[in-house]
Amino acid sequence: MSEKDITEKTLEDYNDVFADIVNVLLFDGQPIVKEDELIATRARSQLKLDGSIHEQERDNVKIWQRNKFRIAMIGFENQSAVDNYEPARVLSYDGASYKEQLVEIDSCRKKRIKPPSLVPVITIVINFGKDTWKKHSLYECMDIPDFLRDYVSDYKINVISIKDLTLEQIQKFKSDFGIIANYFYHKYHDEDDIYDNRVMDHPDAVLKLMKALTGDNRFEESLNEFSEQERKGITMCELLDKIEARGEARGEARGEARGKARGEALGIEKGMIIFIEDKLEDNIPDDKIIEKLHKKFDLTTEKAEEYIEKCRNMMASR
Repeated sequence: MSEKDITEKTLEDYNDVFADIVNVLLFDGQPIVKEDELIATRARSQLKLDGSIHEQERDNVKIWQRNKFRIAMIGFENQSAVDNYEPARVLSYDGASYKEQLVEIDSCRKKRIKPPSLVPVITIVINFGKDTWKKHSLYECMDIPDFLRDYVSDYKINVISIKDLTLEQIQKFKSDFGIIANYFYHKYHDEDDIYDNRVMDHPDAVLKLMKALTGDNRFEESLNEFSEQERKGITMCELLDKIEARGEARGEARGEARGKARGEALGIEKGMIIFIEDKLEDNIPDDKIIEKLHKKFDLTTEKAEEYIEKCRNMMASR
């Protein structure tokens, strides 16, 4: 299982987060599922292939139960990239969950005790990626001859892409998942000002997930700069300020040192290019880079923009 799967499961395993995701994505934010109604169950199942036992594991699954009456089994599958075979995978996971229930029912019958009812299995595929998900059913994964189509059962999956949620929907999240959804909403809509002043309930789990989804180690590293007491009241806004400050300080020191040393040998322009590339590597916003180019190299805004675009193209072509 990938690092993304592991860290995502850590956050979603909290009942307040799990219930919140279900309520927003399935019930438009209505508090239908309560966190004390969720019971953890096995996410791992076994199947026999070619005489051998193989294990498969879904990201997270819980039993939704009210007054000792089971309502459904609900599972999450987290994706950071489009998987064209996801309908087949979800079918396999859901089939295993139904099989698990049947095994329990058969066991109760053998013991001559009342078996639990068979309940529906619902899987939500949460897509954190930027690409549009196109295949939502088993039919779309295969080329089925017309003369067989009537005999092949289709299987539809529920895919929710974070980038396609509206700001109104994102604001309905009450748990830490809303902080993550808000971050990616602004990221995918090209909005640099990611203001979120909500206090995190599970900061370690949130930032490990952010590290996994973005590939940016600074999320987890920056958390270490806060004391245990400070972590109890930390917000994403404060953390992003810390990350930006660290990135600018490190990038400026490295860029100035490299730019100055190489600039003397290779000329002012090459030194300036190195300076800009360091800033781009550290994801410093263009307006911040332009401001520094004004001060250090006395460039006009138009000229600074030209150099930034030139450096970005050079980096992309390498």
